[in-house]
Amino acid sequence: MHVLVTGANGFIGQHLVRALLDAGQVVRCMYNAKKPLHFFKEAEVEWWDADLRDANSMQGIAKNIDLVYHLAAIPRNDISKSWEDFRIQNIEGTALLLKESNSSGVKRFVYVSSVEAAGYGDGTHPRVESDPCHPENNYGKSKLLAEELVGKDGWSFEYVITRLPMVYGPGTFLIVPKLFGFVKKGFYPLIGSGETLMEFCYVKNAVSALLLAGLDARAKGELFYVSDMRSYSIKEVVLHIAHAMNVKLVLLHIPISLALATAFLFEAIARVLPFPPIVSRYSGKPFFTRETVRWTTRNCNIVSTEKIKKLLGYSPSVDISDGCNQTATWLREHWESRND
Repeated sequence: MHVLVTGANGFIGQHLVRALLDAGQVVRCMYNAKKPLHFFKEAEVEWWDADLRDANSMQGIAKNIDLVYHLAAIPRNDISKSWEDFRIQNIEGTALLLKESNSSGVKRFVYVSSVEAAGYGDGTHPRVESDPCHPENNYGKSKLLAEELVGKDGWSFEYVITRLPMVYGPGTFLIVPKLFGFVKKGFYPLIGSGETLMEFCYVKNAVSALLLAGLDARAKGELFYVSDMRSYSIKEVVLHIAHAMNVKLVLLHIPISLALATAFLFEAIARVLPFPPIVSRYSGKPFFTRETVRWTTRNCNIVSTEKIKKLLGYSPSVDISDGCNQTATWLREHWESRND
């Protein structure tokens, strides 16, 4: 099988390409900017230099391709980006790829979306695929609109949509500043009790779900939430990270009222000083916001994976302990001075 992976040299993309190569697939990788390759070699794949914002560069990208995995996008709610940036890259870029896939005879198109396309839940029940969507930010809105393009009638190919949560593992520095970086310093501020539930998905578990989405006939036309074996409390996550990093961790419990006041202050300062250590260089957002307080004090950011488990037999194989150990080991070998 010939497979196209967009965003192939990104964090999840690299792990997906590695898994596809190990399964004997022939892989074409779309990239826009060169990034270090940690999990496969340049010579193992065919490279296609293209930009989702440039229709000319996308022409022919899906020729002789059976299966498309579309990961390339502005990958998070970067507040330095305007809605127009998100619209052009995440929505119009997806439309370009869909048209190329349609005209090239692609058999299946897997769109890798985000839980942010759905927005927050009710704080009590895990979100399920049939729940109405209320995205909270430009990133989530752009992913939902792209999902609607993928799922519309008239395409010649089958489609599958997957919504991923926070994904961690070897190869990422995206969540290091807020989680592994804080833990490395020996303390972690918990808002309230720290028992609020969150999704924390190891990258190889996420990739195993993507493989099912691409290769299992039963996935045709379906939307799936993907996550780890279960939801975890925030306290549980940071304690696993501390154990993996061999750090004696001090947990600082912050009252919710104080957290909200601090978040408001961070947001105000960030308008004047929009750079580290007030603003993350990765997301463009203040390190601490009222949104942070919201999702860390209510179970509004959790999802159900019952559908993908029952329909496709999804069974995450790496538990949080092993996942944190493998991530910590990789970080010790590759940690760069990039955590702000």
